[in-house]
Amino acid sequence: MPSIIDTASALRALLRASGSEIESTGRLTLEVFNALSDMDAFRLQLGADYGGPAANPIDYLKVIEELSRGDASTGWCAMVGSESVACINAFLEPATVRKMLEAGPKSTAAFTVVGAGTAHEAAEGYVASGRWRFASGCRHADWLGSLCVVHDDDGPRTRDNGAPLTRVIFVRREEAILHDTWSVSGLRGTASDDFEIRNLKVPLEQTFDLAAPPVDPATAWRIPVVLRLAMSKAAAVSGIARGAMDALVPMLERKPFAGAVPAREEPRFQLMLAQAEGALEGGRAYLYQNIELAWQTVLRGDPLTLKDIASVRLAIVLAAQRALESLHLMQEIAGTSAVLDPTFDRNARDFEVARHHMQLQSHIVEDVGRVLLGMQPRNPMF
Repeated sequence: MPSIIDTASALRALLRASGSEIESTGRLTLEVFNALSDMDAFRLQLGADYGGPAANPIDYLKVIEELSRGDASTGWCAMVGSESVACINAFLEPATVRKMLEAGPKSTAAFTVVGAGTAHEAAEGYVASGRWRFASGCRHADWLGSLCVVHDDDGPRTRDNGAPLTRVIFVRREEAILHDTWSVSGLRGTASDDFEIRNLKVPLEQTFDLAAPPVDPATAWRIPVVLRLAMSKAAAVSGIARGAMDALVPMLERKPFAGAVPAREEPRFQLMLAQAEGALEGGRAYLYQNIELAWQTVLRGDPLTLKDIASVRLAIVLAAQRALESLHLMQEIAGTSAVLDPTFDRNARDFEVARHHMQLQSHIVEDVGRVLLGMQPRNPMF
């Protein structure tokens, strides 16, 4: 049987053929959504006890990379859906996991922490209100997850260290108000819209503390969830950049003007293409090297040290930076075709939006430096 990575690669032709429609409509096509569901793309990290493929972190990232290579919005939606379902799997009780996902293989979720929400304790749960942004895949999700600050009658509650006490809540999509706010230059097909809930009673079993240890004992959850959510973003942008490279190479068969040789025969283009390849693959190799080291550490039963986490954090940011360097070289090679070729142009715009994700920002490297100097990171979610 083909591996789940091979299955993702086999979808590349469909995803590329659908890319223009996905972008213009701002939604995955039904054919693409069904193809993703059939390969469990929205459930890649769901445990075998629930009928999921339970992909290990390396295979999971390679699937996201392959799907993003075919179409960036498709890869991004699969990533968010899979990670949202993974949080349900890891932090909620088995009976609740089954209840939430009982609709079958097409039942998925969209989880975001960006926004403002409050949760007041009530009998057997919370009453929550708020509005959140960047809910990628919310238009086809059955469940929407968000982060709330827990309040009591005196205001926001805090942890012992003074940080706000927060709670992740999941609600059915039909219980929320969706706002069509995603008007951007790239990743248009992710429908990363806002959603809102107003004084909604949320059962306790559909909530969890992101800072608490996972309920599920699987080895994969020994990698901190915030780190897992960051790793996939680097895999996605690596895949998007590779998709741009796929679009670029056929363009080099063209002659730039009458009587000229094809661009592929020009030494300067050959040099830049090699440099672009080296930048992309160098960042990607460093990413997988450090994630593999972390994975082997937890497989041995050892906890990840702060330095282990810093190594992965550094690789995540550098992979995105090297992919950006590669894309800029590709754009220089393409010249005016960089904006005239619709496939290359879409890949470049998708990349520019994806690379601005908060998990890929260069300031994260400051905390890596602090760890290397024996200091604590400033970011409590490091």
